Amino acid sequence: MEFEFRVLSYDTSRFIEEDLPSVPKRSGVYKIFDIRGKLIVVDKTSNLSQRLERYYGPRSEMVRTLDLREITGRIEYIRTDSAFETLYVLYCERKKHFPKTYRKMRTFRLFTLMKINRKQRFPRIYASRQIKRGVDYFGPFVTRGQFSRLKTTLERTFKLRPCLYNIRGNDPHPECLYFQMHTCSRPCNNDIDRRGYLEDVQQAISFIEGRDEELEHSLSQMMNDLAAQTQFERAELIRRRLDKICRARKDFKDTFYSVWSFNFLVVLPSDSASRCKIAFVRQGRILGFEQYAVESLIESLDLDVRRFFETPIERDSTDAQYDEFCLVSNFIVHPLQSIDVMPIHAVANLAAQVRERIPQRTRQRKSVPAGTVS
Repeated sequence: MEFEFRVLSYDTSRFIEEDLPSVPKRSGVYKIFDIRGKLIVVDKTSNLSQRLERYYGPRSEMVRTLDLREITGRIEYIRTDSAFETLYVLYCERKKHFPKTYRKMRTFRLFTLMKINRKQRFPRIYASRQIKRGVDYFGPFVTRGQFSRLKTTLERTFKLRPCLYNIRGNDPHPECLYFQMHTCSRPCNNDIDRRGYLEDVQQAISFIEGRDEELEHSLSQMMNDLAAQTQFERAELIRRRLDKICRARKDFKDTFYSVWSFNFLVVLPSDSASRCKIAFVRQGRILGFEQYAVESLIESLDLDVRRFFETPIERDSTDAQYDEFCLVSNFIVHPLQSIDVMPIHAVANLAAQVRERIPQRTRQRKSVPAGTVS
């Protein structure tokens, strides 16, 4: 995805009088190159004109500002209409120009993910800040403490193993505290086979994603079937599991997204009230930005929704997938009234839903008190 920057050739004698007035007093991303063409600054600002005036305007002994007048060769800038667009453009430019160090430049907050690798014989739970294909990831976790509390809840509720052993089965570890206390299902001792253990993992995943009704219905059906077959002891174990899950939900109410079903439309403001921008997010990746006239939104958006969400997704860097998942998550964890992050559950009628929400979003923005940052 390419963003078109406007280029200004820097000339000390005419920049302030002739070039600076054409720079918008709006938010954007700018790049400054020295006289040899080397990039020396890439950053964002809420006021492009004011920021460049600080660099190239009259010097003041009272204000310490970066003086680039003698070394600048050209300036490039792009206007943006929302915090989401600004962060994404800045991220792309830093990644493009500094591919080895861009992550150290704190463009936006990065979150911890919960990793469950079902390719393992008896999976356990890990914390991760990267994404690999074929592995389940859930997030975003705002703090490591939040991650640790859910990890403990899952291990105690679904008896997932917390040990660090490479468990293959038929290799008991009686010195392990979890083994002695029966706090895990003890797959090392063949107390549970791989199929049964993976069923527990699947139930834990349902709990993470907040699919409580589906989980409760499944366990209740299983319990009733066992009772009908007069297997009352096994039915009682299922009932205890169900009670334990209900208690766990009372203690831990947060739910999290799977990276592989992290699909959203991000409705953004544009340069006019009659238009809006929409970012398409699929499996954590930001696939594109499109601008629409509000009046013809339904017809135009329907085609793009199918283009972005029903065609095979291009597989590239998983580092970018993690980064962009975190960028979108910043606006879910800390919502802005000017940005509407809409989860996609079904493609049908999605354009009509967006069209209905745009007037509501406009009224919300108008109701924000003066001085409130939105």
